[in-house]
Amino acid sequence: MARPLPTYEFYAGVHGGRLGEAEFASALPEAAARARELAPADVPARLYRRYRHAVCALVDRVAGADERGLLRSETVGSTSRTYADADQGAAFGDADAVRPWLAGTGLMYRGLR
Repeated sequence: MARPLPTYEFYAGVHGGRLGEAEFASALPEAAARARELAPADVPARLYRRYRHAVCALVDRVAGADERGLLRSETVGSTSRTYADADQGAAFGDADAVRPWLAGTGLMYRGLR
């Protein structure tokens, strides 16, 4: 099963990550495991770059560098929503973190084929 993982050079240079190399290396195994849960299919070569970006987003979550724990408001197109209880918000999970990179690729598909 093809699973292209990002290098630190990709994470820091292309993805724009802020972690140090040791922090990145420490978080990568768990981030890769979470990515396999969210995108269980083989990754075609044409999607390697997007998959690497998704893993980088999960590296930030695992290391605690992603500060989006609660979503208090969001805007999609012309629709905007603010949640009534700002202290509660809506949880921002792993799937939310990788969606910008994997949406439309079919990698997150969970239905029958």
